[in-house]
Amino acid sequence: MTRVLIVDDERNIQKAFRSDIMSASDRYELVDCIVNAADALLVCGAKNIDLVLMDINTANNESGLVAAENIKKRYPGIKIIMTTSYTDPEALKEAQRIGVESFWFKDYSNIELVEVMDRTVNADGYMPEEAPDVKLGETTIHRLTDTEKEVLHNLVECVSIKRIAEKMFIEETTVKTHLKSIYNKVGCNNKTELLLLAMQSKLVLPPKRQ
Repeated sequence: MTRVLIVDDERNIQKAFRSDIMSASDRYELVDCIVNAADALLVCGAKNIDLVLMDINTANNESGLVAAENIKKRYPGIKIIMTTSYTDPEALKEAQRIGVESFWFKDYSNIELVEVMDRTVNADGYMPEEAPDVKLGETTIHRLTDTEKEVLHNLVECVSIKRIAEKMFIEETTVKTHLKSIYNKVGCNNKTELLLLAMQSKLVLPPKRQ
């Protein structure tokens, strides 16, 4: 029997995940359900967890990615499925870097959660090749270049053009050039409008807490 921990602060999602686990009660047991990613490491150690369903953005804006990395360092045998309603391609890249077994886009995946769980437990795992293509103003996220996607991600996290440039190791003028290109594609006039579009569409994760 695989012992499961849910880490998600949305009540409806918790209910749906509980239902999925109950539908496969011959092989899965729900051990606990928590809303704070920061508490996940402690629960994993105290309750002998085998599989974690880890939301990327949890209560108090705590990062599920940070929690997943801590779990992997302390308990590498625990398998993790990252789940999210956001479509930030940087989140998918970070999950792959951390080494989680699976990644599931809640609202966009063509595969059911229980199947992802089965594949994860059976050492196969499920990792999408790319994030879903989601509308952003007058364009879609896939019509941005990789660098433009990175600039957009950092815009939400840093806001300041100077900080974006420092983080990407490029000149401020280069950041402004990329932003201008994004504005033209998206159909907005400034970074404030772009930020609103990105957050409304859940294209980019909010700034994370440890």
